[in-house]
Amino acid sequence: MAGKTIIILGGGFGGLVAAQQLRRLLPPEHRVVVVERQDTFSLCAFNMRFMIGEIKNQREVERALSGLARRGIEWVHGEVQEIDPSARKVSTSSGTLEGDYLIIALGAEKNGNDIPGFAESAYNLYEANEAILVHKSLQELDTGRAIVLVCRSPFSCPAAPYEAAFQMDSAFRNKGNRQQVEVAVYTPELKPMAGAGPDTGDALIGMLKERDIKYYPQQKIQRIESKDREIIFEGGKASFDLLVGIPPNTAPKVVREAGLTDKTGWIPVEIDTLETSFPGVFALGDVTSIKQPNPTDLSLPKAGVFADEQSRVVAANIAAEIRGESKPKRFDGKGFCYIEVGDGQAAYGSGNFYGYPGPRVYLEPASHKLHEERKRLELDQLEELV
Repeated sequence: MAGKTIIILGGGFGGLVAAQQLRRLLPPEHRVVVVERQDTFSLCAFNMRFMIGEIKNQREVERALSGLARRGIEWVHGEVQEIDPSARKVSTSSGTLEGDYLIIALGAEKNGNDIPGFAESAYNLYEANEAILVHKSLQELDTGRAIVLVCRSPFSCPAAPYEAAFQMDSAFRNKGNRQQVEVAVYTPELKPMAGAGPDTGDALIGMLKERDIKYYPQQKIQRIESKDREIIFEGGKASFDLLVGIPPNTAPKVVREAGLTDKTGWIPVEIDTLETSFPGVFALGDVTSIKQPNPTDLSLPKAGVFADEQSRVVAANIAAEIRGESKPKRFDGKGFCYIEVGDGQAAYGSGNFYGYPGPRVYLEPASHKLHEERKRLELDQLEELV
């Protein structure tokens, strides 16, 4: 049997899980190729630990993608410039590739430039170097308002803004000036983590209230006035002394130009196989739009745990097809999330997001044990993937 070529666009979490699984499942005559413009890999989840100074140097938790070669995975170091999904052909800054299968795992672009004043005023929570700068600002701020701002929904890691607020609260309490600093979250969401269902949202609101973290939902931002240190919303404004932001998330331009997206702005896929409308072309992780198969009209959250399981499903089914076997795996919508709450503790939510009549997600109370579990999991994932 002639060898097949599987091209994976994106060397983030989902793309690397897919690559590792395919390499384990297929003999070496089949090529597994990852296209990624960055030359290192890390987990965005580490940003919470940068923010509180638990990790001080990015290099501690970065791994060179050149290490993929020793695992039998090819790495094309380049930018994806054009995608032809019908031909499963990809143009990159390092040349053109044609594959038998194409997996799109390019994630979401997180561009603060879409909001006037964001780049000048806010620390981007998704950027490791900026999360490190937040730690410095937390140490320096003695009085005022520390704000977490969500610009648009949906966004990657629905717990992230709330984790950031909890970490701020903890930092100021440990510093002894929490009474002098107001901590608040402004978001366009109706409730936190909507994709997990209303009970989870209510639980998060309760946790914010316990810590006297102000919560302002349904706030639609227009711009940020950097000079005046004010956020301008459709219905009012808010001042800040420290601003940590979740910028607008969009599907990458190259994906939109390829005609892969629908009216949601993301790639629609089959909810259980992750296949797109183009045969042999799959999409997974944050770049996708998946409506939960229940009456809630909720979308599956953009979270790493789903990218992980989706990657395993796609890899297993591609490998089975190549071997001439039936496709054995289906993505079932089950997932979990550790939620950092400060003071070295984390809560844990888990359940079935495809549940009927709505998501069935349960939240385990915060503990030091869960925080340590999260830390071990993140380090294990980092070492496993590169």
